[in-house]
Amino acid sequence: MKKVGILTTFRQPNWGSVLQAYALQQVINDLGYDSELIDYRYPNKFHWKRGKKWGKPAPKTLRNTLKELKDKILIFLGVRSAPMMDLLNSFIDREMKVSKPILSYDDLHANPPIYDIYVSGSDQIWNPNTMLGDLSYMFDFAPLNSKKISYASSFSCKSIPSKLKKQYEESLSDFYALSVRENNGKDIIKELLGRDAKVVLDPTLLITRVHWNAIADKASNVKLPKQYILCYMLSYTFEVDKPMGQLLQLVQDKCKMPVIALNKIPNSFHGDIVNLPKSYNRGIEEFLYLIKESSIIVSSSFHGTAFALNFGKPLVAMGARNEDDRVLSLLSNMNMTRHFVYSDNISSANIEVYYDESKEQSILHSLRTDSLSFLKDSLE
Repeated sequence: MKKVGILTTFRQPNWGSVLQAYALQQVINDLGYDSELIDYRYPNKFHWKRGKKWGKPAPKTLRNTLKELKDKILIFLGVRSAPMMDLLNSFIDREMKVSKPILSYDDLHANPPIYDIYVSGSDQIWNPNTMLGDLSYMFDFAPLNSKKISYASSFSCKSIPSKLKKQYEESLSDFYALSVRENNGKDIIKELLGRDAKVVLDPTLLITRVHWNAIADKASNVKLPKQYILCYMLSYTFEVDKPMGQLLQLVQDKCKMPVIALNKIPNSFHGDIVNLPKSYNRGIEEFLYLIKESSIIVSSSFHGTAFALNFGKPLVAMGARNEDDRVLSLLSNMNMTRHFVYSDNISSANIEVYYDESKEQSILHSLRTDSLSFLKDSLE
């Protein structure tokens, strides 16, 4: 059985990051391979030296030590939920096969892990604005003539900065098979290499909702309304609070349901809200459970949109007029752009919530079959 090393980012406080890695590993294993996620930690000193601000370990001061102790006591008393990363790491430890931790760029290149096949993807591992020239995600550490494949790797931009173009071109030129998650990525590969990259589904969409339902059924119990709008708001690519508040109000006025937040409610929203208990741990199982039980999903998150489509949930997705085409590209390939609104056009947008689920699932099935065929053929 051939061994496959998968390189992506999955040790981040984000449900989608973990689930895309989990899904790709599951699918590759189902195809008859022994896969392992390369546990290369991001960010690390390489990225911090180049300007990355977050992810640095907190300094060991008395103040920070006391804060950690206070947080643990509040969690123990049931006043506060466990940190998201603790919950995600628990799922990773139980459900995913990972390599030994690789804590730095230097460690990865000094002692590179050896596999028969290297697979990069999914998620924003080729985004020059976040990876800052870290070519590890293009396997610059792999032995010469290694078989390299990309599956749904994302640039999350329209072009590569001129100072990085040559490095990207050289690093990607020896990939055996190239696929990307968004339409902009296809254009970038064409410009850099003159090759046609395949646009494929995010790995989470390769797995049917039957599989996701089985995980959701393991979630902790919590009392929910019979019908609710689930809000999933991420704000790291554009200013989202005010437009999300406007969008939620429009959807609520139209559909007459309360709102539950996966992570947070926008400060600008003053409608009907159902707050989950502060002690409710929202790990992977609870993330999937809240999506499964929802009536409508309103999201500025790529994976919020992806799981809404996978579960066949009525949906409104929001994005900005910037280079990040992840959400719009997915909806375009699903013929569902009418469910996308720009953040600067909420008040005048024609909000589409409901759709023909059987037609949507048929399109998804066709795209899933095509994406699986690409992955299967590339690995062989």
